[in-house]
Amino acid sequence: MAPPKHLKARFRTGVLGLVVAALALTGVAPARQAFAQREQVAEVQAKVLALQDRNEELTSRLNRLSDIAYMEKLAREQLGVVRPGETSYVVVPAPAPVKPVADVEQEPEGLREKMAEWVKDLFGKD
Repeated sequence: MAPPKHLKARFRTGVLGLVVAALALTGVAPARQAFAQREQVAEVQAKVLALQDRNEELTSRLNRLSDIAYMEKLAREQLGVVRPGETSYVVVPAPAPVKPVADVEQEPEGLREKMAEWVKDLFGKD
């Protein structure tokens, strides 16, 4: 006796469903890997662009430092260098006003003094 036609159709549908599910599951891992690799490529490209910008900045700075006029400007501004015959002036700020002793606040007690006070209070010793 042969199985009924509707059972054959169900069996075929079930087998077809299993085949499709197996194919879908085997395609998930490579798709995930491809997505992760795309993200890594994007991150690396961003790092490369940042490093290229930094490289351009450092190259520009190196070129400026080889310029004699720029070096003289830096020496004058940062080191106070003057040429022979020039006079250098230094502006000294006014001293800060001194507070009278009565206006000076007492410094808070340190940990050692607080512990000693606590021990005196605890044992009642003077």
